[in-house]
Amino acid sequence: MTSDVMEPELTPKELQDLRNKRTGLAIFQVSWIMVFLTLILANLQLRNSAPTWPPPGVDQLNPAIPTLMTLALIVSSVLVRRGVRAIKNGDNAAFLSGWRIATGLGALFIVVMAIEWITVPTSGQYSDLFRVMVGFHGVHALAISYFLLRVYRDGTQYHRLHYWPVEAAANLWYFVTIAWLLFFATLYVI
Repeated sequence: MTSDVMEPELTPKELQDLRNKRTGLAIFQVSWIMVFLTLILANLQLRNSAPTWPPPGVDQLNPAIPTLMTLALIVSSVLVRRGVRAIKNGDNAAFLSGWRIATGLGALFIVVMAIEWITVPTSGQYSDLFRVMVGFHGVHALAISYFLLRVYRDGTQYHRLHYWPVEAAANLWYFVTIAWLLFFATLYVI
């Protein structure tokens, strides 16, 4: 298991490589943050320029199922965090258990939100913006779920996992969760 904190045997080059990976991930996430914030600002601008929101004849989106899916996503992030701690402590079994459930909850979130995306009533800008926001988030959640699955698969195949892939997958999943919380507030609460 490799970690900059847990393993004092990291060479200076290995430590620098780990720092570079973390910096690269941070830059990647900052670029995503800009796109997600732009979508939220576009939503708010359209809302403020419309006489009513949603437009006349369009029902407000029902937040019941998305609220449950948001809670599932939060629970999955908590389980991912526990998986990170388990790997730091060398507990592969605890990692696999939590990570499996977290990945399953993430998959459930993606499926249910895809159904929401498909079934939103067509209403011009209202439904178009909803589909862009949910679709953009869904593509990211799907890609990162694949990364979570790859890390899980590695955990089942190897006695000891390297820490960096677990840390990277977890940080990306936290990002998916935080981005969704902002989108959820924008689409269903405000």
